[in-house]
Order: sequence, then C-alpha cells, then structure tokens
Amino acid sequence: MRHRQEKHATSPSRPRRLRRLLVLLLLLTACFSWPVQAAEVQPQLSYQPPLEVDISASSAVVLDTGRMRRLYAKNADSRLALPAASKIMTALLACERLPLDTQVTISSVAAQEAKREVTGDGLALETGDKYPLEYLLLRMVFYDSNAAALAIAEQISGVEENFVVLMNSKAASLELSGTVFVNSTGNLVYQEGGVDPGDRTGQEDNIAVDPLPRQYSTVSDLARLTAFAMNNQKFADIIRKDSEYLLLEGKTLVPMRNRLQSVWRLSENRITGAFYSERREKANSVAIGRINDFSVIMVTANGNPGQRNMDLLTLTQSIANNYEQQALVTSGEVFSGYREETVDGEPFGLVFRRTVLYIRPVDDPFLMQEVQYRSYGPHHRPIESTMTIGQVVFQLKDGTVIAVDVGPDRQILSSITALNQLLGSLQKNQNLFYAIMICGMLLALVMAIHVFERLKRLIRLLRLIGLERRARRT
Repeated sequence: MRHRQEKHATSPSRPRRLRRLLVLLLLLTACFSWPVQAAEVQPQLSYQPPLEVDISASSAVVLDTGRMRRLYAKNADSRLALPAASKIMTALLACERLPLDTQVTISSVAAQEAKREVTGDGLALETGDKYPLEYLLLRMVFYDSNAAALAIAEQISGVEENFVVLMNSKAASLELSGTVFVNSTGNLVYQEGGVDPGDRTGQEDNIAVDPLPRQYSTVSDLARLTAFAMNNQKFADIIRKDSEYLLLEGKTLVPMRNRLQSVWRLSENRITGAFYSERREKANSVAIGRINDFSVIMVTANGNPGQRNMDLLTLTQSIANNYEQQALVTSGEVFSGYREETVDGEPFGLVFRRTVLYIRPVDDPFLMQEVQYRSYGPHHRPIESTMTIGQVVFQLKDGTVIAVDVGPDRQILSSITALNQLLGSLQKNQNLFYAIMICGMLLALVMAIHVFERLKRLIRLLRLIGLERRARRT
C-alpha cells in the first residue's frame, strides 16, 4: 500500500489530466445551466385586467387600498424623479413625530427657499419666524412648498441631511424598493454624467435623452407610501382638505386653497384628497378617493400640467365604469366543497363565518377555478358553532389570495355523559325543550311551597318551646 502511494505521488501527468477534466466539466455545467438561471430570476408579471385609459401621464397607477391591488397600471414600476414622494414622506414623518401645534422656527435656508416660491396664501417666510406645524403642512400639501418641507425637516432633525436618513429608513421599513431620497423638497438631483431634461446641448432635436436621477421613486411605491400614510389620522385630515382658513398668532387670518380643489367638485366628491407638484412642465398628482364604495389611491407622473385634472377625472371614471365591489362569500353561507368529521366519525358541514367583499371587473368574476381548503383538524368533541374549523382559500387572477374562515354548520356536543346527550336532544327538539323547562319551573314552585310550609312549622315549634320555657320559670 505504501509503495502504491509513493508511485502515485511521483506521477505528475495524472493529476493534470484530472484537473483539466474537472475544469471542462465545470465549464460545460455552467454553459448548460445559464439559461435556466436566467429564466428563474426574471420577475413574474401579475395579470392585469385590460383597461384602456387616455391620459397624458407617462406613468400612472390606481391602487385598491383594501388589499393593495393594482386596478390600473401604466409604467408603474419605472423609476422616475417624483417630487411628490419626498413631500408625502416629509409630511408623514412630521405627523408621526410632532403635534400639529408645534411652533416651527424658520431658518435662513428655509427663508431663502421661500423667496423662490409663490404660494396662494400670501405669506412670506422670514428667518426667525415661527409658524405652527399645521400651517407648514398645509402650505406644503396645497402649494408644494419647498420652504415648508425644509423647515419641517430642520425642526425634526436639525439639518436636512439627517432628516433624509430618516426618510430612507422609513422607505426601507415599508419595503419601497424602488425609492431613494436625497432631499426633503423633491428637488431634482441627477447622477454625475446624467443629463438634465432641459439640457439638449450637442443633441439633435429629435433625440430625447433620459436623465439619471439620484433621487427617484415609482408611482407604485408612491401609492403604497400614501396608503400607509393614510393610516395616520393627522396626515389623512391634512390631505383631505381642499381649503382652509387658519388664524395665526397676531390675529392673522390666512386663507389657503389646494391647487387641485376643483377635482373634488368635478369628480362628484369621488376624489376626497389630493396633492399636486410640478417640475419642468411635468405634472405629478396624488389623489385619494372612494369609487363604487371602495377606497383607491391614484398617482400620475410626467403628465401635461394643462390636463392634470382631466387625467385624474379620466382615471376615476374609468375605474367607476369597469370595477365593482361584490361579496365573495356571505356570513352563514354553506361551503359545499368539503365536509368535515369528528375523530369518532360524525360528519358535519361547513359555513362561512363572515362576509368578505372583493373588487372585480364588471364583466369578469376574476376568480381562479381551483379553491383550496385548509383544515384545522383533527376535530374532537365538543364542537361549538362559534369555532373556526378551517379556511377556504380563493385566488384572484392577479395572484391575490383571500382566505376566509369557516365553522361547523351545527353544534356537536360530547357523547360521553347522559347530560350531553340530553342537551343534544333538546337542541334538535325545541318542543321537548319547552316542556322540560315548564316542568322544571313547576317542580321548582312545588319545592318552594314545600320549603315555605316547613319553615312555618319550624317557626311555630320554636314559639311553643319558648312559651314552655317561660311557663316553667314562673
């Protein structure tokens, strides 16, 4: 054995051949496996109902806030410079961290920014001025005010750079993977080598060059951010206002009006809140509303400023015409796709425990054929009618999964004791139940009379004993 090992060690050609063969096998494996790996990493596109909408925006989305489903999408995952994302995030962080009556001091940076903007309230922010947070939030939402955003960011974090860290941390916690913040104002910031949209130096007139933004988001992320922000009551109250009159210190009455105020009336109040921003003649809008009794969030980006209202109204009408909310199941409805049984073999049916609504196209149930049932068995007696026995799982065509709890169609008591058997019989025969109740009440009455008579006799006996004792003493 030792001789063979020494001979093998002194033969240099065999290891080389083995190494070459191993490298060749690895290369062949990599070549044949590469297409499979490429197919695995390609994202699965969810089914989207066909919905043709004529809007000027290059990117848009309509989100059902109940299950966060897309009802309409147009380039919804394209990364764009969206100033509205910065403003919505700034407003959300302010509402989470500060009371509305917090006095915010205007810094020289914010005051300098205020000189470059025109708002409808007529107030000029000066260095050292103090304003309540509520006013600055309304100024930011109504007029897309950069000065208000800066003042809020500095109030919370001291300097804007530290506030941006909070913004990106919040975006990460909400899993907004297509969003990166660089400032609180939404001002456009581009990568080195990126092309400013207004710069066409050296380019032919018919060539459009896309900029490379350092600060970006997607309309899908912005809709999800807004949906989360609507859970904050202070934020929801601010964005739902179409106008406001604030009385500031010094008895100054400040009238304020949302730049999209008219969409409340034009949409017949189906739009109930809105934010609008405009950069380089590109319109970006965020709107919340309620259409056909379900809540939605609409976001449009890179649209024509002259059609900002029409884009939102067109989306609203299209959703109203093409979607409706219906009951998927109703409380107490029988689920006939499966029957359960107890461990001792007694079968029982299943009923849905609550009514579940879902949004569907008007001409399509939008449900997959297959329905799954998940049992929570095995089931031991007793089984109460209020118990959850399992779940029925429905799947929509866009991949949305809706799980609905089911319970037994009747109460199943234990058969161990005679009392439980009697209760089971009473449950099935109401007349017998009433007869036994009446007999029980009569028996209780007779017993009460009997006890009362006994007590009377006892009292008389005690009196006689007392009289006899007194007679003996005398």
